[in-house]
Amino acid sequence: MRNETIQRVATPTAILVGLPDGLASLSIEALGELGLRVLRVGHAAAASERIPVVMPQLVLVPTTLRADELDALNDRCVAVGADLVQLAPDTAPDALTALLKTAANVALIKALRGGRG
Repeated sequence: MRNETIQRVATPTAILVGLPDGLASLSIEALGELGLRVLRVGHAAAASERIPVVMPQLVLVPTTLRADELDALNDRCVAVGADLVQLAPDTAPDALTALLKTAANVALIKALRGGRG
């Protein structure tokens, strides 16, 4: 009998949760150029459902997220080994790019190691 199980391959992925359009656009462009697949969700509840399925290495949220939503997302990130990064809506583009480059490099290393940091 042949084993039909397909091995799951970690795709370096980031999920953007409720980021304002300008911040999301810059993040999508920067992370995409750095080799990550980027998913955008509108709110924490949707992200909470997707994180265990997608198993991202990086989750970006606005600093304006409610504390209970942040706690729920943080729990899910811990469970899948993702880094949770809070972004201020007024982050300068150069600072955002530098931050995302560092975060993306960590995410790529995690994906190569099979999710282990």
